[in-house]
Amino acid sequence: MEYTLDYLWPLSPEKGLEFHVLLLRDTLNFKQPLAFDFHFSKMHYDEYLRDGKSYIKRMRGKDPDLAAHIMVINNFGQVLSGSKIKNVFSRVPSEIYWQSILYDVDSARTEIISQPMYVILNLCRALAYKKDHLITSKLSGGLWALEKIPKRFSRLIQRSLSEYRSQNPIFVGRKYGQAELEEFAVYMLKRIDNNQ
Repeated sequence: MEYTLDYLWPLSPEKGLEFHVLLLRDTLNFKQPLAFDFHFSKMHYDEYLRDGKSYIKRMRGKDPDLAAHIMVINNFGQVLSGSKIKNVFSRVPSEIYWQSILYDVDSARTEIISQPMYVILNLCRALAYKKDHLITSKLSGGLWALEKIPKRFSRLIQRSLSEYRSQNPIFVGRKYGQAELEEFAVYMLKRIDNNQ
């Protein structure tokens, strides 16, 4: 794994590699939360290097957020190798997808301060689904929001989109305004809750 990750690291986005290993028996028989056999992300790399065997044993479980990933794969995925998507992943019920999106923004009011780009774009994709029943990526959710929500938030969303698109983020060290972030989170969560 080390050699493969070291080889792939320069090819990955700035946030690094993140993936789940899923078993076919689970992907063909979808149950919420979906089980995973292994999870890896950049934030776990040092832990893996310290004690790989222990890390591998611990990094399995269930993740309600996987329903959203599977829904996106079913709608927009591309096969790089192997079977057709429909032969690997079962359908995700729309109500489960919605619950997965809500799970992802559940703590948005507090997390928007520490992870602004991630939370801003997840709030956008959640509202895009609530309002227009659109299944979006973070990128397309942000672009949707630029057209649909008040212009006073445009700069904040544009900044998030620029950071998301960048391989070498230009916003490292630049702060988002805390009051602006909090106002955005409150506004978006109210609309998601009330469909206003």
